[in-house]
Amino acid sequence: MTPAPYDDVRIWQTHLSVPNAHIHLPVPEMIVEEEQKTPAYRWDGKKRSEEGAQMVITLSGEGRLALAGKEHVLSAGKAFLHNHNDPDVCYYYPPGGLRPWRFLWFAFYGADLPSLITETNSTLGYLFDVPLEGELIHLLKEHKNYSGVIRLLQPFEGAELIFRALALLCSSRNGTPQDPRSFIVSETENLIAADPAAELQVEKLAARFHLSREHLSRLFQQETGVSLHEYIIRFRLKLALDLLRRSRLSLKEISGRCGWNDYSNFYRIFVKRFNCSPQDFRRGNNSSAARQR
Repeated sequence: MTPAPYDDVRIWQTHLSVPNAHIHLPVPEMIVEEEQKTPAYRWDGKKRSEEGAQMVITLSGEGRLALAGKEHVLSAGKAFLHNHNDPDVCYYYPPGGLRPWRFLWFAFYGADLPSLITETNSTLGYLFDVPLEGELIHLLKEHKNYSGVIRLLQPFEGAELIFRALALLCSSRNGTPQDPRSFIVSETENLIAADPAAELQVEKLAARFHLSREHLSRLFQQETGVSLHEYIIRFRLKLALDLLRRSRLSLKEISGRCGWNDYSNFYRIFVKRFNCSPQDFRRGNNSSAARQR
């Protein structure tokens, strides 16, 4: 089944352009209100190579978001944030869906954005609750007035739009009181993010909260949908991908910084997850960067 043409599914779309964009500032690309109603609509991060990031907010109906294979319902007011090529992310219109899925999406890109979005996902997660009459939706829908044309923005004006949207999105998570279980899971995530090269054994993490290994593992699975052991591996691999893209560190140095003192273990896990070696991944990204220049 072939997805519907853009003109048939996009209610309105505004292209954003930043002439003479600053290399260190993020750049807004598009804001679109869209409606999908066929299972042919599916975006899989494993199959996407383009750089950039996106936030998506459901206005009505329902979509689906799979995070590392675990499905989440995207009902009205549910939003998610991700890098386009995040292999853990897949979103789609559900087979057998009864109502069209209408949503807003905002796409943007920039040299430093992948790390920012990865860190946000690692600390706050991918999913957010957004008020349908709130400031974020109002901010994005203001651009409906420019539908069909290209809106030109100054470099700092474009960056301000992105950071304002991200701040409003993340404030919905930060402003929600956490129960004790969520606090423990959040603090565990913070410990992992603070020192991913540390010896992150589940038993030692659990001891910090005076919990058993089994109790912490169960809480973490319930809150995040993945095991604590799997979360640690994914966090370290995402850090490794970022270092391979953006640093000149040797492969063994990257392995150590990401928690694998034995390079052979890092190599084996990397190849199993990404179907290529760390060296081939770095070479491919360098080639892409050279072409873009």
